[in-house]
Amino acid sequence: MYFLRLTCPVADVEQVSVELWDAGTEGIQEMDQGDASVLLAGFATNDDRAMLLQHFARYAPEWEHGEATDWIAHTKESWPPRSVGEQLFLAPPWCADATPGGRHRVIHNPGMACGTGEHPCTQLALEALEKSVTRGHAVVDVGTGSGILAIAALRLGAGIAVGVDTDEAALAAARENFILNDLRPTLAAGSADILRPEVADVTIANISGVVLLRLAEDLLRITKPRGTLILTGFPESEAAVFQKLFPTAELSALNEWRCLTATLP
Repeated sequence: MYFLRLTCPVADVEQVSVELWDAGTEGIQEMDQGDASVLLAGFATNDDRAMLLQHFARYAPEWEHGEATDWIAHTKESWPPRSVGEQLFLAPPWCADATPGGRHRVIHNPGMACGTGEHPCTQLALEALEKSVTRGHAVVDVGTGSGILAIAALRLGAGIAVGVDTDEAALAAARENFILNDLRPTLAAGSADILRPEVADVTIANISGVVLLRLAEDLLRITKPRGTLILTGFPESEAAVFQKLFPTAELSALNEWRCLTATLP
């Protein structure tokens, strides 16, 4: 067994993990190291060593040779089920735990795409959806990633939840997650600009702050009057920009991350 050791900022862990799964790792172990995280990814062969070291060069990669690990068991231990907010229960496909009373089960495959429920922004987005979605609402999830937010919106009573993403691999992962939840996928390749005006009662986007600002005009355009706009994916240091755009919006926080929920006029 061969191991790739990476040291990366906590904010990058989810994206780096997705890239490691795409590269063929058999499992990932995460260890805290102060303000950073150490990811130890196992690979069955030495064949891709040079490519992996080059691809992850920005994370001080180290290549090691060690004893075999039961990566299936380790991966399952690393992704336990999680209750989020007051109504949701996130569970990987192998979880046999019963859904707690009063909660909706959202099944997600943690190795498939961005949006596992572990990142604070995903949790903030899910909690904002709980407060915003009512039965029959039309929800649009821009930059859907794994589809977890769109799936949660349906579990919370949305009549339709559309996920859009520019990444075809993310859409494929989202489609599989919809199927795991016995839901019919409603997904589209692209971004907010492909949607007609005033299509959403609730528009949600969990992306980076820079991208959110670039998409702001289209996010507003696709949201109905008196609809709700949920924006997250940005840290505290960028929150002032969004509060200036939406001075009456609610701002929630988890660690250094922020989520803004605005009711449009």
